[in-house]
Amino acid sequence: MRCIEHTSDSTDRRRPEMNERTYTVGPLLLAISAILWVAAAPAFGQSNALTVPQSIRVEHAAIIERLTKEAARADATGVVAQKALVFIKDHFAREEEFVFPPLGLLDEIAEGQLPDDATIKIAIEMAERTKKSRASFHEDHVTITSLMNELRESATKLRETDLVAFASSVAAHSLNEVEVVEPTTVMIGEYLRTKRHRTR
Repeated sequence: MRCIEHTSDSTDRRRPEMNERTYTVGPLLLAISAILWVAAAPAFGQSNALTVPQSIRVEHAAIIERLTKEAARADATGVVAQKALVFIKDHFAREEEFVFPPLGLLDEIAEGQLPDDATIKIAIEMAERTKKSRASFHEDHVTITSLMNELRESATKLRETDLVAFASSVAAHSLNEVEVVEPTTVMIGEYLRTKRHRTR
């Protein structure tokens, strides 16, 4: 897997296109604030059950939105973005089906509590599917990194520094899923399996 390194040039800070980030971050922050406000009630004292964490939903939505925008371009960058969009949307759908939902139990587990037995059973099954799918997901992440390298190279040629940074951030997001998210889901399953066995 070829690593992506983000390099910055002090002259880039004065480029007009960098202002685009100002306009895209504002609405995203508003969306995050709204989601956190709505989610505040269940976050305190109530089970989150098997739900994809809001932070992941927001990040995935932002990635899909940006790729959709770039895919509409009538140039080589648009072609790469279109390939990435199709692949990543399918990848995200699989992750949100069974990798991420058990993460919704983390707050409850951190408080020393356990969900009901039916929820535990489903969470363990999801964690087991995640464990069995890790090799397949690893291949997906290699492909995503390759696609983001292509997008980064294309954006670099066009001196689109904001798009270069975006491609690097998506590659980092993908790596985080391999190194942190998937193992965490597997560990949640093992923890719940052990706890359920001890309470019987």
